[in-house]
Amino acid sequence: MNRMKVFLSLAVVIGFSACQSRNKQNTEQEIEADSSVIAAPTEEVKTLTGVVGDASMHNFMLVTSKGDTIFISTMDQEPSEVGNFELGDTVKVDYIEEEEEPGTSNIPTAQKVTVIGKGNRHK
Repeated sequence: MNRMKVFLSLAVVIGFSACQSRNKQNTEQEIEADSSVIAAPTEEVKTLTGVVGDASMHNFMLVTSKGDTIFISTMDQEPSEVGNFELGDTVKVDYIEEEEEPGTSNIPTAQKVTVIGKGNRHK
């Protein structure tokens, strides 16, 4: 009977220690996975140049030299970084592409707008 108790006690101790090592390994793997997410590169900043064709409070339309029309969001950006232009100005836009919703289209979001030429304005 004593041997049986010793054997059961030993089996329980081995079982607990095996579970704890597995949990420790899982925790270490989760930490590695989390740190790889943190170390992942940030969104790539791209640049476009064109003429401001239209503008509203949270976006503007840019017409490129190729004639492409691109709507660029200024939502949640500092006005001093993205708001110093007028209709007809030629601008350089530094932007990132943000997902509207996971798995849907990307929206160009201005990070900085620099006026490189003033447009002709009729009075």
